[in-house]
Amino acid sequence: MELKKYIAKGIEITGSLTALAEKIGVMREALTAANGGRRGLPAVACGKLADLIEVNRWDVVAASEFLTEKDEKKRAYLLPFVMGEGWRRGRDSNPR
Repeated sequence: MELKKYIAKGIEITGSLTALAEKIGVMREALTAANGGRRGLPAVACGKLADLIEVNRWDVVAASEFLTEKDEKKRAYLLPFVMGEGWRRGRDSNPR
């Protein structure tokens, strides 16, 4: 799942972008940049967001890293986590 969707779930729970930023410990501008796909979030903020919306922490961290990663090998490794539960999480990224 994209980081933007995780952030949207967090906003639903907290009520606003500003409240979410306070809850996960980042500046509102950082959260806005992450939501716009311009920058990722720090790992600690990803963990707090994951706990808030009750998803696997690694999925949110992977979505954040995938957003800004330039190395194709690293992007290929992160892709199964970003694609969601429909993808097999193993050495390949073949859908099952």
